[in-house]
Amino acid sequence: MTDLKNLLDEAAGSAPVVTDAEVAADLDRARQAARRRRFTGVGLTAVAAAVAIGALAVPLVLSPDPDSAASAPPAPGSAAGPVAEMSAGQVLLVAATHEEKAEATTGTYFRVRKVQSKEWTVMPGKIVCCGSQPAGPGGYKLRELVVTETWTGLKGGTGWLGVRSLGASPATPADEAAWRRAGSPSSWNTGPADTREGEDRILSSKPGKATFFEVRDGADRYTALGLNGTLEDVLALPSTPEELRARLLKVASGTAPDASQVSALAQISSGLLSDTPALPKVRAAAYRLLAGLPGATVKHNIVDLAGRTGTAVGFSFPAYQLKLQLIIDPKTGRLLSSSHTGGKNGDSTVLLSGWTDDTPQAPSATVK
Repeated sequence: MTDLKNLLDEAAGSAPVVTDAEVAADLDRARQAARRRRFTGVGLTAVAAAVAIGALAVPLVLSPDPDSAASAPPAPGSAAGPVAEMSAGQVLLVAATHEEKAEATTGTYFRVRKVQSKEWTVMPGKIVCCGSQPAGPGGYKLRELVVTETWTGLKGGTGWLGVRSLGASPATPADEAAWRRAGSPSSWNTGPADTREGEDRILSSKPGKATFFEVRDGADRYTALGLNGTLEDVLALPSTPEELRARLLKVASGTAPDASQVSALAQISSGLLSDTPALPKVRAAAYRLLAGLPGATVKHNIVDLAGRTGTAVGFSFPAYQLKLQLIIDPKTGRLLSSSHTGGKNGDSTVLLSGWTDDTPQAPSATVK
C-alpha cells in the first residue's frame, strides 16, 4: 500500500522566493504562444489554452509592492510610479508561478471551512427554502448563512463534519421593510426537518448550536474528483496543464456529462484548488488551465466574507445558472477564497483550506 504521508513528505521542500524574472518569464511564454497562434492560424489546443491570456483582455490595475511578483514597470502614459495592468489570465499565471514555488505540507487532517447561504421565502402561513419564487403580498425573503467544516483524515483514519447556522436576516432592504411590516419576527418554523426524528426546524435570526459528528466513510474522500475521489487520486494528478485538462475532462464525463467543457473545467479546477490537498505543481497547472479558458472577468479590491481584500477572477455560465469566483491576493498569488453560486442552491465560499494537526472541533459562530 502506498504511504500517502511519505508522498507528501517527499513533495515537501523549501519555498524559494518567487522573483520578478520568473513571473515575467511565465507571462512572456503566454504572449509568445498567443503570437504563434496569430501567425500560424493554429486553433486553441490544450497546451496553448493553458497559457492563452490574449483572449482574457479585461484590464486590472494593481498597486505595486517592491517585493511582489505582481510588480511591473509603469504602463505607457501612466504617471511615475510602477502600476501593472493585468488581464484575468495574467492574474492566474502570477498565482501559478507562486504556487509552483510553494512548499507541500502535511498534517493529520485536511480541513476545509465553508460559508454557505440559503434563501428562504416567507409567505403568509408558510416558509419555503431555496426556490426563486416571489414572496408575494405580505411576504419577504431571508438569507441564512451556514458554516460547515470538514476534517478529512488519511486513508485508514476517519473524518469529521461540523455544521452551524449563523442565523437568518432579510435578504434586501425591500425585504427588511416587508419584514418590519410583518412585526420583525426573530424566528420562523420551517416545518419537519429532514432527520430521523422529523422534528420541526426553527430558523432563527441568531447563531444556532453546532452539530458535530464523526464520518467514518468520509476519510480520504475528495469529491472534487468525483464521489470516490481519494487522497491518492489527488496526489497522482498530472502537473502539466494539457495532461490535467484530459484528467479533469474524464472526471467530468462521470460527474457532469451534460456540462460544456469550459464550465466543467472551470468548476472542477476551482474545486481542486479550494477543496483538495493537490501538490503545488498540480495547483500551478490548474491555474494555467484556468488562464486559458475563455470568458474570464476580473475585478480588483474585492472583499471576501472574511474581510480580506484581493483580486477576483470570475466565470459565468448562464445556461447552467452557475457563477464561479476565485479571490486571489495580488501581492502573493495566494488563493484567499473561492465561491460558487448556482441556481436554487444559493452560494458557497471556501474560507480556509489546508492540512492541520489540530484536534477536530465544531465550527465557531463567526465567519473567518
